Amino acid sequence: MLGGFLFIVSTLQAQKNTNITLSESLKTYPENRKAKVVSNRFISHYKFQVAGSQLQVTREDEKDFVSLESNYQHIERIFYNDNLKIEEFSATFTTGKSLWPEKVCGNYEVDNIFYSDSKLCAYRLNFQFEGTTISIKNRVKYDDPKYLTTVFFHDEEPVETREVSFEIPQQVEVELIEKNFEKFNIQKTIQKIGDRNVYKYSISRLAAARQEENSLGWLHFYPHIIVVTKSYATASGKKKVLSSVNDLYEWYNGLVLQVKNDPSQLKAEVERLTNGAKNDLDKIKAIYYWIQDNIKYIAFEDGIAGFKPEAAHQVYLNRYGDCKGMANLTKEMLKLAGFDARLTWIGTNRIPYNYDIPSLSVDNHMVCTVLLNDQRYVLDATEKYIALGKNAERIQGKEMLIEDGVNFIRNTVPVSNESNNLVDRTEVLMLDNKTLKGEGELMMNGESKKSVLYFSTNVRNEDQKRLFHYLAVAEFNNTDKVEVTKIPDIDRDVPLQMKYHFELGNKISAFDNDIYVDIDWNKTYQNLTIEDDRLTDYYFSRKVKTKTTKRFKIPADYTVSHLPASMNKTFEDFSFQITFKLINNEVHYSNEIIVHDGIVKKNRFEAWNECIKQLKEIYSDQVVITKK
Repeated sequence: MLGGFLFIVSTLQAQKNTNITLSESLKTYPENRKAKVVSNRFISHYKFQVAGSQLQVTREDEKDFVSLESNYQHIERIFYNDNLKIEEFSATFTTGKSLWPEKVCGNYEVDNIFYSDSKLCAYRLNFQFEGTTISIKNRVKYDDPKYLTTVFFHDEEPVETREVSFEIPQQVEVELIEKNFEKFNIQKTIQKIGDRNVYKYSISRLAAARQEENSLGWLHFYPHIIVVTKSYATASGKKKVLSSVNDLYEWYNGLVLQVKNDPSQLKAEVERLTNGAKNDLDKIKAIYYWIQDNIKYIAFEDGIAGFKPEAAHQVYLNRYGDCKGMANLTKEMLKLAGFDARLTWIGTNRIPYNYDIPSLSVDNHMVCTVLLNDQRYVLDATEKYIALGKNAERIQGKEMLIEDGVNFIRNTVPVSNESNNLVDRTEVLMLDNKTLKGEGELMMNGESKKSVLYFSTNVRNEDQKRLFHYLAVAEFNNTDKVEVTKIPDIDRDVPLQMKYHFELGNKISAFDNDIYVDIDWNKTYQNLTIEDDRLTDYYFSRKVKTKTTKRFKIPADYTVSHLPASMNKTFEDFSFQITFKLINNEVHYSNEIIVHDGIVKKNRFEAWNECIKQLKEIYSDQVVITKK
């Protein structure tokens, strides 16, 4: 009896912390349609303070959550690391009653790999009833302002009122660089309070941030602020943080100078690899390809090692390293072989900035650059099966910072066109009774070739066989015959080429005097319709050029009575060219699809989808031949 009474009292107390009217109102907004909880108010305040000779930054967050359904558990995540400390966290109901949510803190990892020194604390908030309102507050501190780089407005949940402010003393020089503000109604005010300037940004009705597949990421779309702390004044004088690219390089280079490499442990390996090489390029390839093949890439960063390379000999002995460690090993081995090799900082294409912005947010990668005969070769050993002189799609066109002693060189990685990624298939087909027989050749270049080589060398033999059969004929029955007659060579320096022949019974059907033939069973991109509500451009992760050419030999006692329609659609950023032609009693089929930059812009989605619709219609049609 007493237990039931206490349960009723507890339930009544919990219901006091609800606001059903607010919950029902929030449900009517489109951005909250799929939400289970909403931040009715989310405020972040960044405060810069000079303490003696140090400049510190604190961030105070306040969030008011409202649940849109009952019995919901929300996990609030707060990140920290060696330079960012959680100083305070509290949670209360709107009545003022304190909550003590379950807390778990630890390393932030993906697939059991620690991708950085980031750690997080996860707080579990229980929303027992719809309309339950819970407020949280937290404070974190940056011991070094250079680590405060990027501030976003969006959050994992929808936000009704979002406010971000920066309180900056006049003695502190900070540049706030606004990115992707154009399509968002963000209000900005500047207020002077004593010796401080307060910059305040406000926006309402934000949908929950989404991680969309095949996207270049948040930095390309969502509004954010890059915080560049340049300098500050103390009683002893002005102190620089990162006021220019010179300061950024000076800090990077200072970390590199702390690395204690032991070249003697690499010397024998370098001599073994380069012994018998015919020329300098062969020597570089021998070292570069050996590192690709033998050093496992693990994107592990720990503390300052997020920017400081591991010693080359340690990476060599461990047989693994992150991008910085692998770049350092590449450099040291090439130096032992007599080459001018240099560490190089670079940002991948997920970062839309260059070194005009002196910030740690500009780059996220390190490679090695070799200067040879007035040419610069960019070597990225984390890219398995990439040839010397070729550059991965993710760094093409990106600006890089090449070490040059106390100075540096700013240079840009060359950009290849879509032909560098050409996937070219040619086949000859003929009828033999009720079987479609043929032989073909597949040639792959660039990113596709690299992926196939990587997968084919990292699977069991039987899985490798299945992979090459799938590349030859994507779909076939157990009664069909597919044989790969030429297994591709593992050779970075030439296109991947495989030859095959097949006998397929499920690609033709006969009715009376007519035979229907399915010419193209790969049907490239037939299902790639882009969702109307997609927020970001569609990114293929590479420039695209696929070409399929087939010749179907018509039996002497048959004539062609129907050919599918052709297609010719050309836009600025992509094109579809599909043709069927009857030449000398053969059906010549050609299918070429190009996406020049590997990106379909959001404003081109409608045109792209119309092309895919027409492409599907062509793929669903068949060549019809009729007995004479």
